[in-house]
Amino acid sequence: MIPHARDEIKMIAQHSRVVALDTAQGWNIQQWALDDDDIVRAVAAYQALLRVDLNEELDQLLADMGVDRLGPPATSDQHAKVMRADAIELVAAATVVAVDDVDIDDMHMPNVPKMAVQKSDSGIDIIAVELDPDASSDIGPGDRLVLVSVKHTVSRRAGGMRGKLEKSVTDELPAPYIHRQLTTVHGRLLQAGVNPNVAQRIFFFLRETLSNPRVRVVCIAAAAPTPHCNLADQPAQLAQTNMPDAHFRMLLVPNLATLHERLVPSG
Repeated sequence: MIPHARDEIKMIAQHSRVVALDTAQGWNIQQWALDDDDIVRAVAAYQALLRVDLNEELDQLLADMGVDRLGPPATSDQHAKVMRADAIELVAAATVVAVDDVDIDDMHMPNVPKMAVQKSDSGIDIIAVELDPDASSDIGPGDRLVLVSVKHTVSRRAGGMRGKLEKSVTDELPAPYIHRQLTTVHGRLLQAGVNPNVAQRIFFFLRETLSNPRVRVVCIAAAAPTPHCNLADQPAQLAQTNMPDAHFRMLLVPNLATLHERLVPSG
């Protein structure tokens, strides 16, 4: 269900090195310390997302209109933040493939790429759903929903980001919001040729979503590694959760504050 950058996301997943650390307050804690090779793969994924292959005539049309498919270099701090957010969400998606054992065809990323360079959407950033084609009633062993919220910070203190992530999978997930997200995924399932009777079963996940053992909730936090940020200290600050399958995944990204400069180089 991800039309662009599929191969690049799978390449990041293939090279990911997410390490399971421990549990804290009901959360499963994981960490990945990225290196420069990982950043190169993230940049390639970001550029593949936006730089769609076109024929010569359409390439010339864009050139004549002055349209650069990657867009201009960052023109403000908020623009840079949105560009970084897209790249980090692609890396996060790769971890969902590698760690959460999700097929890329079952994954939906409603917020990538961002439609406005001055806005980074909150809430759920990645949704993955698996539905048992032979089931006809409520959620069962062959069904699964993965909800992922992704945020990054360039601050030295990650507490604010952690708090926003926790809020995004609790306070910001009322039934009407989840219904809207599932409605979008339902439509994409139908477009992909899934039997309507199977596709409609996605709405069973509305029943006690965050307490359903077939629902995995993943908060992915990205920041610079120690000593540039205290992200590694944040698991101890997580609030207690009763969600049966909750994960807090840390991405330690070197030179995160200037990542946008590599995504769309100036000049």
